[in-house]
Amino acid sequence: MEQFASTQHPGLTRRATVRGIVHIQGIGLHSGEEVNLWIKPAPAGTGLVFQNKHHKSTIAVSPFNAVDTRQAVTLSNHRWRIQTVEHLLAALAASGVSDAMMELDSQEVPIMDGSAKIFYEEIMRVGVRDLGADLPPIRLASPVWVVDGDRYLVALPSETFKVTCTIDFPHPELRGQTITMDLDSQTFSQEILSARTFGFLKDVEALRAKGLIKGASTENAVVLTEDGYLNELRYADECIRHKVLDLVGDLYLMGRPLLAHVIACRGGHGLDVAIAKLILQRAAHDELSAKRSSKALATAI
Repeated sequence: MEQFASTQHPGLTRRATVRGIVHIQGIGLHSGEEVNLWIKPAPAGTGLVFQNKHHKSTIAVSPFNAVDTRQAVTLSNHRWRIQTVEHLLAALAASGVSDAMMELDSQEVPIMDGSAKIFYEEIMRVGVRDLGADLPPIRLASPVWVVDGDRYLVALPSETFKVTCTIDFPHPELRGQTITMDLDSQTFSQEILSARTFGFLKDVEALRAKGLIKGASTENAVVLTEDGYLNELRYADECIRHKVLDLVGDLYLMGRPLLAHVIACRGGHGLDVAIAKLILQRAAHDELSAKRSSKALATAI
């Protein structure tokens, strides 16, 4: 029932929802406000949808609804905005949830411990239910890429979901670091989901002056000093693992599992969202072309 089951058995990918209501309470990373999140069951075909508890406005999870990718991914329907969706989406991808209503009483998904671990654990505690419908993974017929100066993202055709990620930050621990992983469900849940978001101590005052990271602390983020860390790491390479987590969450804006080898060099939310849009556009074009070819063949016969 998990998204990444498709990496080994593409035909087994199924639509799924939560078995009951998942309630999660925490604070917003950027707002610093208390947030309640309810993940509710939904029928097949609903997709992933955010809903405002107070005025019931809804936002479909889609890269085309992303309006801001600075520091986090923000979705909007032009009436309501929901910020920092990527960690929750990574947990939904790992648990295989394709259809759910996610109700919030604020404008930001709670940060919890800075990773996707708590979201995943709470979803799996309630359970995931098969909706009796297939969810075909997205397959690429040719490479797709986005470039921004010396930063780029490339998605190559593949029979599995694989990530190669490179980061290069001005820090002795984070210069030219690369990781490559075949992300099946077990690997992702055990080695990526608990990696926390990170930031530099020197940037805190400037970001808070912009109204950001009001809820950040060493309880929900890895904080980097000039030559080390303020808190203990869960992995020696926790920061790059978190970049993989963000990438997976951002790509799940597409609402379907992806079979591709994704190569990210100094990537970020902006590039992730851009390539997700291109992949969906390419997939829609390829599916339409396939239907036209099938119709033409049937007519000829």
